[in-house]
Amino acid sequence: MQAQTRTRAVSGILLIVMGLGLFGLQYLEAMGQSAMLLLLGGLFVAAYLYGRSHLLLVFGGILLGLGAGSYGERYLYVWGEFSRIGLGAGFVAIYLIALLRERRSHWWPLIPGVVLTLLGLGKWHQVWTFLFSDGWPLIFVIIGVMVLLGLLGGRRKTAPASTD
Repeated sequence: MQAQTRTRAVSGILLIVMGLGLFGLQYLEAMGQSAMLLLLGGLFVAAYLYGRSHLLLVFGGILLGLGAGSYGERYLYVWGEFSRIGLGAGFVAIYLIALLRERRSHWWPLIPGVVLTLLGLGKWHQVWTFLFSDGWPLIFVIIGVMVLLGLLGGRRKTAPASTD
């Protein structure tokens, strides 16, 4: 029960910090807004690594993505709609961080992550023309690599605990 109380306390403190940080964003200019979002996202991810509450990871990934996207909109706009790319990368980061930390992850963050990233890359007309005309079979290659790496295909079976 003590671990649950600790996780609840960390979650509550981080929500307060996030609320104050987002309130402060209204008064910061350009780079300060991006830095604040990145800082808040980093705090949430750090809290997830400490307490293992998946909700903290979701908040952290989204805030990190928004921070990267707002920075990119100002300085890397030539790459596409970077706010969408950043937010999509934040969702993909949720999947990857959970996979690295827990050795398993649910696939749901990949759906908004891939969709937002693809929408953000909409300015890459030559790449899209290739992918939709000649390169579409590469999707099977990517899925095959993911299956081989164990990223798709269900959960691994674990041995039953012994009753010794």
